[in-house]
Amino acid sequence: MNQIPNAGECAKILKSLADESRLKIIRLLLNGEHSVSEVVRLLGMAQPQVSHHLSILRGSGLVDTRREGKKIINFIDPEVKYILEKKEIGLDLGCCSIQFDETPNPPTS
Repeated sequence: MNQIPNAGECAKILKSLADESRLKIIRLLLNGEHSVSEVVRLLGMAQPQVSHHLSILRGSGLVDTRREGKKIINFIDPEVKYILEKKEIGLDLGCCSIQFDETPNPPTS
């Protein structure tokens, strides 16, 4: 996301966010990096569902990955993540910005 997305690219990004499960994953990843198994555990979702939603988020350019041994670590692409001085967390998509007023702590086991 080095350049401002055109309307079609922006619509694709916004469509990827138009799902409750994907929003939960984004909010979790805004608080830090996680493997698929960690997302499954923290959000109480099924592994195939998490993998599917992460694939959509990667396709939109919001989420990126890196390998750590056998694990694939998911994180918000640094070019779209920003943290305001007030510690509010949001996304700057280039075409628009989304701000989460309150990022809840994920449930712990």
